[in-house]
Amino acid sequence: MRVLVLLLILTNSAQAKLDIQHWTTPEGAKVFFAQTKGLPILDIQLNFDAAASRDGDQFGLASLTSSLLGTATQYHNEEQIINTFESVGAQFSNSSLKDMSIVSLRTLTRQPILKKSLDIFTEVITQPSFEQKYLTREKRQTLRAIEAAKQSPASVASLAFDKAVFANHPYAHAKIGTQKTIEKISIKDLKQHYQQFYVAKNLTIALVGDISRAQAKQVARQISHGLNVGKKAKINPKISPLKQAKKIHIEFPSKQTHVLIGQTGINRSHPDYYPLYLGNHIFGGSGLTSILSDEIREKKGLAYSAYSYFSKMRSNGVFMMRLQTKNDQAVEAKNIAIETLKNFRNNAIDAQKLQDGKDNIIGGFALETASNANILTYLSIIGFYDLPLDYLSSFTDKIKDISATDIQKSYTRLIDMDKLIILSVGEQK
Repeated sequence: MRVLVLLLILTNSAQAKLDIQHWTTPEGAKVFFAQTKGLPILDIQLNFDAAASRDGDQFGLASLTSSLLGTATQYHNEEQIINTFESVGAQFSNSSLKDMSIVSLRTLTRQPILKKSLDIFTEVITQPSFEQKYLTREKRQTLRAIEAAKQSPASVASLAFDKAVFANHPYAHAKIGTQKTIEKISIKDLKQHYQQFYVAKNLTIALVGDISRAQAKQVARQISHGLNVGKKAKINPKISPLKQAKKIHIEFPSKQTHVLIGQTGINRSHPDYYPLYLGNHIFGGSGLTSILSDEIREKKGLAYSAYSYFSKMRSNGVFMMRLQTKNDQAVEAKNIAIETLKNFRNNAIDAQKLQDGKDNIIGGFALETASNANILTYLSIIGFYDLPLDYLSSFTDKIKDISATDIQKSYTRLIDMDKLIILSVGEQK
């Protein structure tokens, strides 16, 4: 009880102190800033709507473009860029997902260091030089990753499930692409992708650290000013609900079978977001204490872990239950998972489970907003997905107000037990 009270105090304290400020640069980039005092550190995260969902039919293009940022600019080669960041203790990173391509910087805020790290960071983002030797290297690494994924039943299952849920939607393909598409991508393709999507109007800037609002505006303007204004990318279509159930089995030479069960999910602005969030935490998202894990692991010993989650993207993501079990137990485990979901959907949970779920989320929320890195992630999510500025401060209040009936109704509206995808990868017995 003492731990819970302390966590609740920390949660309220963190939320009270976090003042999220928002503005738009003259070039059209959205900026979200939170000042945190104590550590002389600034974290910057740039989120471009330039990820895999913008590949078109050139699967892997966004990922390759992202991976070449930081390899060369018009003025510096890769070694010089790395050495410049290291000389001031700055950390540079980049990655590309299905919704967003991310470029990040962590730097000290002492003025000479901040200026040097920000100058090279801005140069990397605004003046990249896409060179063939680096593209050849990244292609080689990507092709190795594609081959490795074919040998992983977990990867095979994930890709097959995405294809089944997303069909012809831009989310359906693997973000790293395929051997055929990767081999065809050229420097010209990378430049065109960069010029179209790495523009100010397609950018969300998140800033967290020990700097003033005036300094934050200068930092954001320096980054934004170096980019073309461009146009905001068109919104991808929503995912259509499944019209019928699908049962898919993929033969794979392994002692374990991977079982994935689910359907179309939600986005972050879905009207049932909060009851579904709390409901999933109780049902299958809270690890070994969840209902799903209890039924499959604790009572039957069929799997080491069984869990569920919602992937929340700009278009509807997926709802999925996932487990791994022995080949000869796959059918039994699958049936129990489906029956457990059906019971959860059709019956209100008891008061104690509801309260335990709320306490767990609210207590842990303090830890999720306790570091600059976590706050940066939340600011990026708020900005990129157009969430209200009070998303963090109101989160626990909205969780507190949810009833067992709210959860049951939200699952009844979303989950169609007659239209589930049931996918397995392993040796069929």
